[in-house]
Amino acid sequence: MEASEKPAFLKIASSVAKAAGDRLSAIRERRVNSDAGNDVKLQEDVESEMFIREKLEPTGIPVIGEENGGDASLAFSDSYYWIVDPIDGTYNYLRGIPGVCVSVALMKGRKPIVGAINDFTRGELYAGGAGLPLSLNGSEIRPAWAREISQAVLMTGFPSATDYSEKNLRHFIMSLQKFKKVRMCGSAALAMAWVASGRADAYKESRLYLWDVAAGLSLMESAGGECELEFLGIEGKPLCVSIQAAAGREFFTE
Repeated sequence: MEASEKPAFLKIASSVAKAAGDRLSAIRERRVNSDAGNDVKLQEDVESEMFIREKLEPTGIPVIGEENGGDASLAFSDSYYWIVDPIDGTYNYLRGIPGVCVSVALMKGRKPIVGAINDFTRGELYAGGAGLPLSLNGSEIRPAWAREISQAVLMTGFPSATDYSEKNLRHFIMSLQKFKKVRMCGSAALAMAWVASGRADAYKESRLYLWDVAAGLSLMESAGGECELEFLGIEGKPLCVSIQAAAGREFFTE
């Protein structure tokens, strides 16, 4: 893909994320398909992904989605693919809690190309990619990050696959103490968008999935931040990852 083509693909990602968010905003009934353990699945997740896939079909690029899957080997190849989260923050959406978005990203293997995150509860559409400006609702923005970790805000969360063992939780708590504040919003994609835009300074989370953070990787590229993405190699879950994203690597934790 030529650099000159990126804006066109970012426009597609943004328009699809916007249309999907508009559609979800208009829905009043929430239909629960499953409610097991710490996770919940809605019919709206399924239908939102179907809607997004239909919108992306004319591009001829394969799609990986949270609900209907896709060819996970694309993430370990040199091929282009769309990767989408039709509702990130599903439980927030179910309960009417702000902090819900649609995430649409184009990747080449593990390399982010462009991404769009639509926080439709706030009317905020973030978009960006390597070599492109970071934008919020079409206007370029630049993050004003904290200069020291003692003044920094860390975004994090507990995905449904979190290891809640005493050892893991103790390590997790210890790693947070360097920061001024810690915040959880219930959406990995939005957490990354807020770091990229400078509302927060760092994000750390483990045992989530590539579709949760793919668009955020592109936003961080635009913002000039740092990301460290690790594929965990869990059998049957090839796209399960851990991630750190921050203003700089000095904000990463062990």
